[in-house]
Amino acid sequence: MKTLASAGLSYILKFVWFIILALVINITLALVYWENISALFSEGNLWLGLITLATVIIFPIIWFLIAQQEALMSAIFKVVNRHLPDLVGFIVEKFLTGNKKEKVADVTGVLNKQSKVTQLILGFFFEKIDFFGEVSQLLKEKNYSNDELTVKMVERIEEKELFEEWEPSFMTPLLLSVANIGVIFLASKFL
Repeated sequence: MKTLASAGLSYILKFVWFIILALVINITLALVYWENISALFSEGNLWLGLITLATVIIFPIIWFLIAQQEALMSAIFKVVNRHLPDLVGFIVEKFLTGNKKEKVADVTGVLNKQSKVTQLILGFFFEKIDFFGEVSQLLKEKNYSNDELTVKMVERIEEKELFEEWEPSFMTPLLLSVANIGVIFLASKFL
C-alpha cells in the first residue's frame, strides 16, 4: 500500500533526523568541553569530567529511544490524518475474510507479512481502536460491502478524535536539545 510506504519513509526520515541531531549536539559538546572530560585523567575537576562524559554518552541513548517513539507517532499521524480511508480500506481488505466478512483473518499471520514499520503502525492502531469489535457491530446491522464498511469505519474512527493528540511537534527535539546542552553548561558553571 502506497500510504503505508510513505508512512515508512516518514518514520525513517524522522528517526534519522533525530539521530543526526543527537550526534551533532553530543560530538560538538564533547569537543567544546574536552577539557572537562580530560580532567578525568589529570588532576582536574573529577565530578565535572564525569558529568560531561556521562552526558555525551547517555544523552545519545535517550535521543535514540525518543527518536523511535517520535518517528512512530509521526508515521501514524501521517497515515491517520491524511489517509485514514486508505488505511481502513487496506485493513478491511487484508484482515477480513468470507462473503459476510464476519471472520477476522489470522491477524498475527497477516501482520507478519507486512514491513516492520507497517506492523508498528497497525499494531499501535489496533491497540488504540477496537477495530474488529467495531466491524462486528456494523456487520450486525447490515452486510456492508467493503467500500461501505470502509466508509462506516472511517466515520466511527473520526468521531472518536483519538489521533489529534499524536500530532508531531518540534517541542520534543527542542526540549531534548536544551536539556542535553543545559546539563553540561550548568555543570561547567557550578562545578
